[in-house]
Amino acid sequence: MIKQFVAGSCYSYVLSSNEQAMVIDPHISLVDEYGNYLAKHKLTLKFIVDTHTHADHFSSAAVLKKKFNAQVLMHEKAISDVANKRLKDNDQITVGDSNFKVIYTPGHTDDAISLYGEGRLFSADVLLIGSVGRTDFQNGSPESMFDTLQKLKALPDETILCPGHDYHEQRTSTITKEKADNPFLKETNKEAFVQNMRAKVIPKPFNIDNIIRVNQKGEAASLEMISPLEASSLLKKDPQTKILDVRTPLEFSQVHVERSINIPIDMISAKIGELSQSKQKYLVLCHSGNRAAMAADMLLHSGINAVKVIEGGIARWQKEKLAVIKGQGGISLERQVRIIAGSLVLTGIILGWLVSWGFIFISAFVGSGLVYAGLTDNCMMGMLLMKLPYNKKLYKSKLGGGTCSIS
Repeated sequence: MIKQFVAGSCYSYVLSSNEQAMVIDPHISLVDEYGNYLAKHKLTLKFIVDTHTHADHFSSAAVLKKKFNAQVLMHEKAISDVANKRLKDNDQITVGDSNFKVIYTPGHTDDAISLYGEGRLFSADVLLIGSVGRTDFQNGSPESMFDTLQKLKALPDETILCPGHDYHEQRTSTITKEKADNPFLKETNKEAFVQNMRAKVIPKPFNIDNIIRVNQKGEAASLEMISPLEASSLLKKDPQTKILDVRTPLEFSQVHVERSINIPIDMISAKIGELSQSKQKYLVLCHSGNRAAMAADMLLHSGINAVKVIEGGIARWQKEKLAVIKGQGGISLERQVRIIAGSLVLTGIILGWLVSWGFIFISAFVGSGLVYAGLTDNCMMGMLLMKLPYNKKLYKSKLGGGTCSIS
C-alpha cells in the first residue's frame, strides 16, 4: 500500500506491507498525519528514509525516529547525526513482503538516492514531472545529473514516477510520459545539457543554511509542537501567550486568528530585539507548518525559548473548526489576471460584433498572451500588475528564494 502526503509543493510517502511501514522524505508539518495513518492501519514504522539532505524544508526524520524508535536510512555520503544506517547503490530495503532497490542518483546533491519497487520510482528531487532538480545545492553537479537521468531512462516505461516535489499540483507521472515530454530527460547531448543547467540562475530557498543545519543535526526534534486545539486552549488561559503569524500580509488579511501578531518570516530577523523584549510566549503559525518551523528555529537560536509551533498551521486550525477572522483580503495576482483578461476578451467580442470586426484582435491578442504564459510560465500581465502600488504593498513581504526545481 502506498500513500502520498502533500505539504505545499513537497511530497512524502508511506509505503506499507504486512503491517510494516516506511516513510520517505517526511515533512515537519505532517508528523501527526503520519502517526494517525500508521495507527489507523495498525502499522509499525520500520524505516524512515531521507533521500538527501533537504535544503528547502525541515525533515521530520529526527522527530519520527524519537517518537517511533524507527531506523533512519540515508546515503553513505550524507552528513547526518540522525541516520542509523547508510545506504549504497543497489542496496535492498525490505518492508513486509515488499522490496525496494536503492539507486544512487547524484546530481541535485551528492547524497541523493531514489527508491525503485512495486512498479514505482520514488525519485525525490532528482527527476521531477516535466523537470529535474537544480544542481547548485550541496555538491550538486549537472554532469552527474545527466548520467543519473540516463540511468533512470533505462527503467521500464510503465514505471510510475513519484517525485519529491511538484510546483503545479501534479501528483504522479510515468517514465514513458517523461521521456516524451520532459526536455531534460529528452536531451541526449551531455555538453548541451550541462551548458543549459549552468546557464540557469535561480535564487536559493529562504533560510537555506539554517535548514541544512537543522536537518543534518536533527534539531527539528527539539522544536516543541502544539496542536491547534491545545494552542486555542492555552491562548485562553495564558494572556502572555500570543500567536506569531509568519505568513505574508496578503495571507493574513484573508484569514487569521484573533489577536495574532503578523510578522512575515523574512522580517523576523529584523524584529528579534522587539520580540525578545516583549517577554511573551509565542505560538508560531503559518499556512501549513513549514515556515512556522523555520521561524521558531530562528527565534530559538536568538535566545527566545518560549516558542512552540502550531502543527498544520492555519489550514489545520480551520479544519478543526476553531475561530478565525476572515477579511476581504487582497485579490491575488492570478485572480486579477483572470478578471482583466476575461474583460478584455469579452470587450473585444462585443465591440467586434457591434462596432467593427477589427476589435476582435483585442481578444486574439489576449488569447495569444495566455497561451504564451501557459507555455513559458511567464505572465507579462502579471508582471505588469505587480508594479502597481496596490500589489507592491500586498506582496512586498513575500517569502524570497527559489525552489528545488531547475525550471
